Amino acid sequence: MSEQRENISSGRAPISRIALLGFGVAILGAVVMMAAAFGYRLGLWSYGFALLTLTDYAAYAAFAGGAISLIGLGRSLPGKVPGMVLSLIGVVVGGYSCHTIYQQWVTVKSVPFIHDITTDTVNPPAFIAVVAAREAEGANPHDYAGDPIARQQECGYPDLTSLLAEADPETAYDRALEVAESMEWEIVAADRALGRIEATDTSTWYGFKDDIVVRVLAADGDAGSRVDVRSLSRVGRSDVGVNAARIRAYLDALDKSI
Repeated sequence: MSEQRENISSGRAPISRIALLGFGVAILGAVVMMAAAFGYRLGLWSYGFALLTLTDYAAYAAFAGGAISLIGLGRSLPGKVPGMVLSLIGVVVGGYSCHTIYQQWVTVKSVPFIHDITTDTVNPPAFIAVVAAREAEGANPHDYAGDPIARQQECGYPDLTSLLAEADPETAYDRALEVAESMEWEIVAADRALGRIEATDTSTWYGFKDDIVVRVLAADGDAGSRVDVRSLSRVGRSDVGVNAARIRAYLDALDKSI
């Protein structure tokens, strides 16, 4: 009995099996979540398997690991330091993984279930230079779907409209290209005479590729210029709001630049 009390006070008490189990399951959930992203990026599995299968399993494991770790924390009190540390790590890792996946789910439910966003839904800028790369990957169609997608966008993102600038089209184009380059997009084509820029943006985590086209024209009936932007995901039915956020960020930066 005295040896057990000494072990507890010195932090050398046996680690609770529940604490070990919770820690292991929470770490497993985090590993599966990361594997889903990096495996897709490396071409080891499909988009659907990464997001709809592995991420689901990661969420279950993370939740279970966090919950078991809470029980393990209770079993490790008072004074069983190794068990407490493992349990706390399990709670934090499991909770963070669950929160990350849950936030993605909430975002999907709160934005329009579309992946093609443009500031001009009547005459959207067309993709030309990136079409070959998209078709080689079997990406989403690059032709605009028309009224159904336009209505969804107008309900979800009513603020996305063309940027009207006082600068002449040539000056506006130069600024538009500078801002596109500052966004760290891969510039695929830039034609000053036509006022067109095409680029590709790659996400950090999964490596998802979205294509962007910027069109700069003379403003109708006024001096100045009109800038329109379209952002289209290569994979997935929902873009989780990324394309709209990208267009907003770009136009805000361009407006300040002009």
